[in-house]
Amino acid sequence: MSKIKITKKQQVINWFLKHPLATPRVVSEKFSMALPTVYMLRKQAMHLYQERNATEILGPQIDEPQVVVEKGWVDSHRAKDRQVGGDHYKEMGVQPWDVVDTWPRDQRIGYYRGGALKYLMRMGSKDESPLEVSKGQHYIQKLLEVLNEQE
Repeated sequence: MSKIKITKKQQVINWFLKHPLATPRVVSEKFSMALPTVYMLRKQAMHLYQERNATEILGPQIDEPQVVVEKGWVDSHRAKDRQVGGDHYKEMGVQPWDVVDTWPRDQRIGYYRGGALKYLMRMGSKDESPLEVSKGQHYIQKLLEVLNEQE
């Protein structure tokens, strides 16, 4: 019987899948691999780990539609360029959306969907209804931008 040869990179990915809390430095030394390569492989392993766990918890997901809505539905400006209900985020050196935009695409989609849902569900209970709907629409605009990104 012939053995299947597993590449060193696949061994590192498998190691991270079995040991998700392992540090890149330790794995780099264990496998005698350059640290930047180990970081790249850890990122791949994290995506695989998240996909596996999400499927186990949520079950298979429906594919996202290729064309979401017409581009004209959303203002011509990007969602990040404006703020609804004040300017407290605009005054920050790093805005929360700047941090969220560093996350993997699936996580960003979930975050912006949740934000839109929150504002639409609480309509009229905290701020005036039109302001709540505007805040929800702002999250929907950001969600559309993420869905329309080229992968």
